[in-house]
Amino acid sequence: MYALIDCNNFFVSCERLFRPDLEGRPVAVLSNNDGCFVSRSQEAKDIGLPMGAPLFKWKQEVKVHDVQLFSANFELYGDISERIVTLLREITPLIEVYSIDECFLDISQLGIADYGAWAGAVRDRIRREIGIPVSIGVAPTKTLAKVASTYAKKRGGVYAVTDDEQREILLRGLPIEDIWGVGWRTAPKLRDKGISTAWQLISVSDAWLHQQFTITGMRMVDELRGEVRIPFGDRHDTRKSIMRSRSFGHKVRDYHQLESAIATFAAQATARLRAQDSVASHIVVILSANKHVEGQKRVYLSTLVSLTEATGDTARFITAALEGLAQIYDEQFAYQKAGVVIVGITPRVQWQLSMLSPEKRRDERADLMTAIDQLNRRYGHVVYHASEKLTSDTWRSKHELRSPRYTTSWAELPIVGVG
Repeated sequence: MYALIDCNNFFVSCERLFRPDLEGRPVAVLSNNDGCFVSRSQEAKDIGLPMGAPLFKWKQEVKVHDVQLFSANFELYGDISERIVTLLREITPLIEVYSIDECFLDISQLGIADYGAWAGAVRDRIRREIGIPVSIGVAPTKTLAKVASTYAKKRGGVYAVTDDEQREILLRGLPIEDIWGVGWRTAPKLRDKGISTAWQLISVSDAWLHQQFTITGMRMVDELRGEVRIPFGDRHDTRKSIMRSRSFGHKVRDYHQLESAIATFAAQATARLRAQDSVASHIVVILSANKHVEGQKRVYLSTLVSLTEATGDTARFITAALEGLAQIYDEQFAYQKAGVVIVGITPRVQWQLSMLSPEKRRDERADLMTAIDQLNRRYGHVVYHASEKLTSDTWRSKHELRSPRYTTSWAELPIVGVG
């Protein structure tokens, strides 16, 4: 049996955690540069604000309904997510963090007599200790658990599939486009062929299904039938490439501002590289720009820089990334976006060492990186390379409506008056 814990309107819920006055009011969180809606409260959904829609097209509705807007505060959301994961690990170590707001638990060995009551208790504990509302679906496969958690959002917050009758109730009411794994292109094709619900989908012959779906799609169908086809932990955590990029809040021409941005992206990507216990040997530097001349089309500049040996050392990747920046920078351009991509990734256990690099020095640098990661996880981003702060952060995305980083920044702690 698997349980999926799904945080409701997670980004909005994190904002309401420190602003209880917003309960019951329409709230929306915006993407980088305050461009599009990336999270909406139920009240905002009810007035018709679409997911991913650009803010400028909905300014009138936002004003009329007094929608409270926030810039994305990913540092806050990430910290709240980690707190939820820490709580769930107290329940079972068999946990798969699927995304920032979703976790699968393998609860097969917990000896649970009543799965619905257990899910309700977990839901209440998360709300009591963390403050975030969640929906929990329990089922014998991960796909069914995902469907059950969605079903639970409007039915008390929990739903457990423990027999074929409950599974049939769940799938008969599930529209085909809401199935985990059915894309927006596939759903209309299935509807044209008379398949409008998940129950209808799993009731047709396998021969017909094989004509419509790939192997991955057939795994999904089998999971809806109650057969385990997606192993627990099947998330492919070890990425083959790691990208960090950002659209700037305004056009950037100054070389030193670009240096600061590229160094920051390289440091973030390398930290993610170490988090998956890997090393890498190449980094790609990317710039997106427009020429000063009006009407000039956007151009993309990139270069690949190779390191002498694979590493997970932030300093070496920053040095390589800045070398790449120097190669492609052109003062004729006004830059709108920059980024880096780490490639040539291998697991650390397969690390091919170089005879020219002293082993002691390599181990010392690895220990240093581990210490820095631990400090930054515990206290926020407190240790960084000087090249990340060569200039002010004027190159960063606009976040004029961002709330304080209540849990990770000493300077932004809430102030409580007593008197």
